[in-house]
Amino acid sequence: MEEVPTMKRAMTLGMTVLLIAALAACTPKAGVKSGAAAGEALIKLMPQGSIGVIAIDVQRAMATEAAQKALQQPEAKAKYDEFVAMSGVDPMTDISYMAMGLQGTTAAGLQEGGLIIAMTYDRDKLLGLIKEKAPEVTEEVYNGVTIYANLDGAEGNQRTRAAFLDPGHIVAGSESVVKGIIDVHQKKAEPLAKDARMAAVLDQADQSAIVWGAFAVPQELVKKALESSPQLKVLEGVTAVVLAFDSKMSGLTADIRALGGTEEQNADLAAALNGFKSLGAMFAAEQPVVGELLNGLDISSGRDHTRLFLTVSQETLDKLGALAQAKAGDLMKPKKDEPAEEKR
Repeated sequence: MEEVPTMKRAMTLGMTVLLIAALAACTPKAGVKSGAAAGEALIKLMPQGSIGVIAIDVQRAMATEAAQKALQQPEAKAKYDEFVAMSGVDPMTDISYMAMGLQGTTAAGLQEGGLIIAMTYDRDKLLGLIKEKAPEVTEEVYNGVTIYANLDGAEGNQRTRAAFLDPGHIVAGSESVVKGIIDVHQKKAEPLAKDARMAAVLDQADQSAIVWGAFAVPQELVKKALESSPQLKVLEGVTAVVLAFDSKMSGLTADIRALGGTEEQNADLAAALNGFKSLGAMFAAEQPVVGELLNGLDISSGRDHTRLFLTVSQETLDKLGALAQAKAGDLMKPKKDEPAEEKR
């Protein structure tokens, strides 16, 4: 009997959620929040203890020229159609927004985090998919909400939990975060927005961007990093990082800011980053597209931040995509000194 591949056998709601995020497209769904309002609504469901969040306006993301071109590829289109048939979820109409929260690591070094997706879905269809692909799934009722476990498909590694939060939201992630989201949703726990430290960082983020994030930088981690790698001293003033990726008339933009530090510390960090930019420019002679990319990068600093701002035109993105495909093709080719695989 042929063995079923682990990835396929272990397909679960958590994987479904991630696939939805990857394949989602741009047609708005009536009555579903979008843009900054949707992001704010999802962030309000994140529990306290999160040290970072990433929010994605999926509809706007997939409306970009780069995403539309990717979905026109035959292989991508085939996977899209297969996903719709398998899950009953059509990302063209059923997806709105997603947010991820991170809570650092446990004492055992395991990452804690969770994902919330605002979408419409057929609960029975998805539940059937879970039980088909992960027959070992278990159920736990927590405050009236069924949480599904044993979704990872690997013995000893069943950490992913998932739940149908309400008719418009699905959650997935580690047990503590999934339960934390349920508690916040039921108003039994305070949301992340009530955490003064994270609220201050969230206020610095451009929440109107297609993708945005806000992260508090634990100072104990900075201290440990400096002790083990003194060359990282330029990072000692950083207390938070915010980022925003957006689509403008000029192309795609990335705005990343390291917050905190003195004006002098920020200037030192900017100088170090500009040094790395200069090193990268050496590759421009071999790959001109690298030069185009670096020409769109501006690094600066101010009284309370260091900023990297990148603008990439669609033309440059197309060149980068072609280069990546070519490099991937080269990696797949057998080396000259390797014997050809024998035919059986």
